[in-house]
Amino acid sequence: MQTEIGSVAFFQNVSAYPVKAPIISIDDCSGTLYCKGDYSLVVFDTDKVTMFDTYSADGFCDPFTQTWNVDKDGSGSLTTFKTLRGLCVDYSPPKTTLKPEVNCMSCPTNIENYVISSHYSEDIVHQFNELSPENGCRRMEIKCFWAGNFICESVLMIEYTNYSLRDITLERALNYASTILTCDENGEYYFKDLKNISKIDCNFNNCI
Repeated sequence: MQTEIGSVAFFQNVSAYPVKAPIISIDDCSGTLYCKGDYSLVVFDTDKVTMFDTYSADGFCDPFTQTWNVDKDGSGSLTTFKTLRGLCVDYSPPKTTLKPEVNCMSCPTNIENYVISSHYSEDIVHQFNELSPENGCRRMEIKCFWAGNFICESVLMIEYTNYSLRDITLERALNYASTILTCDENGEYYFKDLKNISKIDCNFNNCI
């Protein structure tokens, strides 16, 4: 069909939409062109383009003039066509698939079992505080500190869920360290590029 009507200027208007060939029924000297579903019928003549929309193009031939007399809209008024070349065009808006709603508030707030301390002491305290959501996602602040007057050479919060042993400390002092985890849309916490965090070691080094 495109090779037949591609040179018609109006073809550029319909070529941006889904198109298919119409259903054609011919019986002796009568003929019908129509489209199914949401497709609209567009008929191209040698000198004009006619929109039939959801109507069919029903007509009969004139053997003397070699033309077609077609009822355009069911009104009985006939329009003459030199040729009947048509396309079915889907002008309906493109169907979009809705993305599932992102739920990054589903991470647990009871995450005491996420954190351990490699140096056990009753004076080591873990604190958990839920912060205000960021971009609609839950955030949890985790603090580790050694109560009393201990001074440590370093305090680190080491993530080892991913066996990477990476320092995820955001703040630290002589006996204190903290970090913030953010809930991902899969219901697991992350820190920057580290995903699915569920194991953190509060590491106190050389405390006196």
